[in-house]
Amino acid sequence: MGVRHNVAVPMSDGVVLRAEVHYPTDPATGAAAPGPFPVLVCVTPYGKKAPPPAAQLGGGASPYLITRGYIEVLVDVRGTGASDGAFEMFGARQTRDGVELVDWAATLPHASGRVGLFGLSYLGINQLFTAAAVGPDSPLRAIFPVMAATDFYRDAATMGGVPHLWAIRGYAAAYRLLNVINPTLEALTGGGHPRPRSGGWAAVRRRGRTQRGYFGPLAADVRGGGDTAFDGPFWDSMRPSEVLGDIAANGVAVLLTGGWHDAFQRAAPLNYAGLQNAAAGRDVHAPMQPGQPIAERIKLVMGPWYHVSDYGGMHLDALQLRWFDHWLKDDADAALPDAPLTFRPIGSPHWLRAREYPLPEAVPTRLYLSESGRLAETADVETSAATMVFRSRGPVSGRSLEQWSLGLGSFAVGRSGGRIRYDRDNRRLQRGALTYTTAAVPAPVLVAGPIALTLYARASTTEALWVAHLDDVAPDGVSRPLTQGALLGSHRALDPRRSWYLPDGTVLRPHHLSTRAACAPVEPGVLTRYDLEIFPTAAWLRAGHRLRLTVTSFDFPQLVPARPAQRALAGGRYELQQGGAEASYLLVPLVDADTLR
Repeated sequence: MGVRHNVAVPMSDGVVLRAEVHYPTDPATGAAAPGPFPVLVCVTPYGKKAPPPAAQLGGGASPYLITRGYIEVLVDVRGTGASDGAFEMFGARQTRDGVELVDWAATLPHASGRVGLFGLSYLGINQLFTAAAVGPDSPLRAIFPVMAATDFYRDAATMGGVPHLWAIRGYAAAYRLLNVINPTLEALTGGGHPRPRSGGWAAVRRRGRTQRGYFGPLAADVRGGGDTAFDGPFWDSMRPSEVLGDIAANGVAVLLTGGWHDAFQRAAPLNYAGLQNAAAGRDVHAPMQPGQPIAERIKLVMGPWYHVSDYGGMHLDALQLRWFDHWLKDDADAALPDAPLTFRPIGSPHWLRAREYPLPEAVPTRLYLSESGRLAETADVETSAATMVFRSRGPVSGRSLEQWSLGLGSFAVGRSGGRIRYDRDNRRLQRGALTYTTAAVPAPVLVAGPIALTLYARASTTEALWVAHLDDVAPDGVSRPLTQGALLGSHRALDPRRSWYLPDGTVLRPHHLSTRAACAPVEPGVLTRYDLEIFPTAAWLRAGHRLRLTVTSFDFPQLVPARPAQRALAGGRYELQQGGAEASYLLVPLVDADTLR
């Protein structure tokens, strides 16, 4: 391998981005191999020289791919690393940068003229926006977005309208830290910025001001209940769901990779369904239909992984190599995933295969919340109420904490030879909460797909906060967390176009409007319906295990309502209705896993 450091790439608006160009060399001479080679591009805000584990988050050169015949280009996003300009999360200008970088990369020395995109998280989202903007005749042929969002507001910035302020601050701190580290790494590797005034600690100060000037006001506005605490124009540039149709129209091949414990847990299946629908001429926001045409250039691989992960030992570079060999080198023998949707459930070593999402084999099953604390397939005849007092904090969910710290703790410990299990037992969280548990399943069953919780409840305040956890309970009582969802009561209005419904009108996957105009106070003392989106999962329940739903009013320290909501929530007392004509229930998809092997 050889590398050219900080190659200047002028953009059409005059801003200069800087790239590392890694290329295959002749082992005998060290000279650049003649090629021609496809080019893989990664555009990162975390620094093109970021150290582990940030290198996995930010990209980094892939010797496995380069030495097998690929040129790799790693570019600092404008306003980060060694690139000029002002930083902004995504947006039209950053998308334009991606298009121009693709065209530039296709003309590099020894390049074949074909380009692919790769990378995780921010880098994956960038891929989706770029693939949508390149047009049908672009050199861009294939992308490999790992852990990418579909709707940043609903995926990560909030959950059911409740801000993930802790996560927003964490992202800001990571950006700032990496943009302090990277100028030092540039100097140590001899690849420093060619203009001394912009390198070294001058760059540190400049980048620090840029990041503080962006994330500081954002966090303050969310915390104060400003416009960014609601869905609206600020978040529009962070919604890949709106450009999925353009990706399909451009004919770009897409292999999505996601995780059931990822920060963008809900996004990967929705991106897959949206892309397949777009390729079939259907609404990108609708659920897929059984038997609809499937585009083989669109695939999804999901597993029980956090955002930063070793992917359970799956060789991700090898999967990328096969994907890019097929689409960029016309290798018909490259072994691609043999199903459009391939996933490994939580609690199982087996890979399962499917075509559509949601899975046609999954039966959405109503489980009613009972006065006895059971989740039952029939509702209690008599109406009863379970009382819960609002709490802003309580026991910490290890899975939730690890999910929203991007899995960095378990990844770092794993790299050093240790192992952390944040999903081992959730019983501490259940103390003082409302819990509902099924009978033991007599035979193994798979929970797979979108999950919804419909609550009928009264609140004593003008705001309410509902947090729901779904666990797998073993015969010995260990309660392993699977997934969760939340809803701020004022955000309860549904978007009928983007919510998913069963033929009888039952809400299968709620999509809340969450705009300031659509949000309305809760009317104290009035029975109100709340539809919670519990993030989708795939989990294997062994015989003798049970499902448990835990309902509480906090997920500390992840969910932090804005100050106006906190004031409205204070002192709240909730009465959750069980049984009767308006019985609260969980809608969970159950499937015989043998039909998917």
